[in-house]
Amino acid sequence: MNRTLILGLGLALAAQISLAQSAQPQDSGAPQNAQPATEARFAPGTALRVELVKTIDAKKAKPGDPVVVKTLDELLAGTQVVAPRGAKILGHVVAATPHKGDTPSTLEIAFDKISLSPENEVPIKAVIQALAEPEMPTAADYASGNGPAGGNPGNSNPMGRSAGGYPPMNSPAGPAPNPASVGNPGGPQGGGPAAANKPLPLDAQGVIGMSGVTLSAGAQADSVLTSQKHNVKLESDTQMILRTQ
Repeated sequence: MNRTLILGLGLALAAQISLAQSAQPQDSGAPQNAQPATEARFAPGTALRVELVKTIDAKKAKPGDPVVVKTLDELLAGTQVVAPRGAKILGHVVAATPHKGDTPSTLEIAFDKISLSPENEVPIKAVIQALAEPEMPTAADYASGNGPAGGNPGNSNPMGRSAGGYPPMNSPAGPAPNPASVGNPGGPQGGGPAAANKPLPLDAQGVIGMSGVTLSAGAQADSVLTSQKHNVKLESDTQMILRTQ
């Protein structure tokens, strides 16, 4: 093989390598078809109205058991809907103690993330600011078709606000409550059973209409429910106001 042929083969090979490299996408350190993740940013102190998806009983619950609540309003970032009504906020049981003799029953819960879509879960830290029994429909709600089959009455309207005129879920709800004064039924924000079946406003605090149950702050940005007389049990559809940390 003469020198001219060798030189020609070398130039052809170099051209093929250069063409192959130019055809490949530039490596930016991430897949080319990856879509930027949607982020939900909530200022500390943001109040979120939610309801419990599945009953939790301190007598049966174990650390690590899932806790799922769903939002009762659209989540807004300015005028943009970040997540629709019904978005799930996911948490877990930190600890649970059944009532036995003089031992009080406790249920400790932490919330970890919000599911904006099946493929997009965003970390979030939130504690329970207020708690009440499931909202009960009235005779007028049944007459208007807003009973259980039509969802909880008064929870929302087409503008994503509650019928009671409460701000949207991403609105700060004022100063955080003092944990030492939270959770006394019959207190300023408490009230007896008559107050329990109404939609919770974003500024509600403590345990409302659930006799003997108190609410306090846990040591790890979580919430502790305590009862001295019986097991702590949260029925499905229990109303909550969560406050972001």
